[in-house]
Amino acid sequence: MKIRVNPTRMQLLRLKKRLVMSRRGHKLMKDKMEGLVQAFMALVSEYASLRDVVDKGLPATLGLFMLSSGISGAEAIASALEECDARLEVEINRKSVMSVPCPEVELRSFELRPSYSTLSTTTDFDAACASLRDIFPKLLKLASMEEAVVRMADEIEKTRRRVNALEYVMIPSLKSTIKEISSKLEEAERSSRARLMKVKAMIM
Repeated sequence: MKIRVNPTRMQLLRLKKRLVMSRRGHKLMKDKMEGLVQAFMALVSEYASLRDVVDKGLPATLGLFMLSSGISGAEAIASALEECDARLEVEINRKSVMSVPCPEVELRSFELRPSYSTLSTTTDFDAACASLRDIFPKLLKLASMEEAVVRMADEIEKTRRRVNALEYVMIPSLKSTIKEISSKLEEAERSSRARLMKVKAMIM
């Protein structure tokens, strides 16, 4: 695909400058994409490990709550949960991974102190609360990492499209147009030289 411009030397110079800038931009975008992919793969590996831990720990925690509910009764467990003293402090920060802004949820403090009567519950409920205290920070971290994975994947796709647009559309179009304008200018120069030679021959 050629770029429609007037075949003049001024336009030729402008197109050559655009070609230099496009090649430079293509290299920068390609380097950025490679860096993004490396950071993305490292993040995915860490995310997969944490996801495996949560996928095993969360069902176990819920299982303990279900077990205690089956033994003590749903109403007793609901009442015991309402009597728990829970305090949660979360800070949301913004970090940048390869120029990609990603939210980071930091758990500053999480307290789940039982203040219920042990007569209405079993030790399974105590174990369930302890398991919840252990798994909850991992859940928050997993949520942060999942959002970062999604954002980085989107940025990689955007960068890939830009690299392809430069490599397969813009740069070939500029090269083709530059070649065509150069050819037309050379042809015009040859015609002008031929006319000058004819005029010179006529004068002589």
